[in-house]
Amino acid sequence: MAGRRLGLSVSALLLAGVPAWAAMDDRNYVARRIAADHHVQVETSGLEDDGGVCTVRGRVLRAFSGRPRMLEAGTAVAFALPCGSDSFWPVQRLNAARLLELHLKTGPAGMLVADQGQGMRAVEAATDGPTIRDDPALVREMTETMARYSIEAEAKRNNPDGALALARVDDPVLRPRLLAHAAGSFAGKRMAAADAAGDEALAAFESLSAGPERLETGLTALESLAMGGAGTHALRLADRLAPEVDALTVPSRRDSALLSLYGARIRSGGPAAALESLAKVGNPKTRRERLDDMAFAQKDFGPTNPQSPAWLDRLLSAAEVQSDPDFRREALLALCRTAYRAAAGLAEIPDLAPRAGAMAELAARRRHAPSAMLLAVLREMGGGKDARADAARWHAVSASGFDAPASLRGEVLRVLSTFTPAERAAAAALLGAAVPGAVSPERLVDLAGK
Repeated sequence: MAGRRLGLSVSALLLAGVPAWAAMDDRNYVARRIAADHHVQVETSGLEDDGGVCTVRGRVLRAFSGRPRMLEAGTAVAFALPCGSDSFWPVQRLNAARLLELHLKTGPAGMLVADQGQGMRAVEAATDGPTIRDDPALVREMTETMARYSIEAEAKRNNPDGALALARVDDPVLRPRLLAHAAGSFAGKRMAAADAAGDEALAAFESLSAGPERLETGLTALESLAMGGAGTHALRLADRLAPEVDALTVPSRRDSALLSLYGARIRSGGPAAALESLAKVGNPKTRRERLDDMAFAQKDFGPTNPQSPAWLDRLLSAAEVQSDPDFRREALLALCRTAYRAAAGLAEIPDLAPRAGAMAELAARRRHAPSAMLLAVLREMGGGKDARADAARWHAVSASGFDAPASLRGEVLRVLSTFTPAERAAAAALLGAAVPGAVSPERLVDLAGK
């Protein structure tokens, strides 16, 4: 199906009178030139047209780069490229050129123009340096993209030395980014070289001079470390970047960088630090969205995952220690609602209902009223010697909890009046209160609110 769609798109371009090559992004051509085997200037001496593909013959005048072995000046050379009417170099134009600068690659049948002629140019005379110069930012971008693929391929072959050799480039900006990519790739595959690669990536970052490029490089490296699973190094780099992010003055740029810190920290098991970053994000809607999704940073988070209650408890504990009281309330509310939704979903499935209590209790202990009410019902449904007393306790907690209407207290008092004095006294004991005599519904609610 994908091949059919591609065929249709190319046909549509041709029918519209647009050359098929025009649909290719400039980045693609830059990548082809970066990957070329040779960058040369050639004096042409002949041309053969074979149905829209031309073979040009000539002699190398200048060789600017080459691998595995540079073509030397004076070497005879022949290369092929498209020369039809819709190509970059139609045969008439190609015939008129006597001196060309181009990038060549070696193919099964000989040499080819690496970029189909998109960057090839005619020059008046041989020059000491190249005249084809791509945008340095684009060259860096595509060099990084290609290197990442190659590093990943070496890691899959269990060849960390080969991957690191590709990462240790001369470009001081690319070096920490590629080393971090290697470290993340190694960590994801549980390779022994991961820690050393992470250390090397952080050292390469520290060697960068201060400035916007340094921060951008650090954030890119941070993502590679965190996404790959190199959590310890991701947290170290995030701590190093935090002051630089705080110093940003453009709100949108600062928010974007703070979200990068948040994402890396939560993926790397640092929820308290992650929330510290999120608290500084200026856009309230963005904060709420991240808080609503925070629990899902755990792979396969959900009510049926036995590890999820412990993870959510860590998040709630991290929210409780936030220094900003407004954000602390915001984070606790969002995370308690996550716990409530998970518990309520479990409670609707008879076979899974016993697990719902653990999830509901996480939020109920933080005085989330809906969770406390749900937990009270679950405890009573579960039965057992102390079920009624435990249910009364959580009903009382819900009356003084948050995220509930003001009318809830009256409803709770009515429900508690259906419990016996002995059950209410036992509930008071579960709350840690030693109360002589009878415990009224009002008294139990007051005790739960302390």
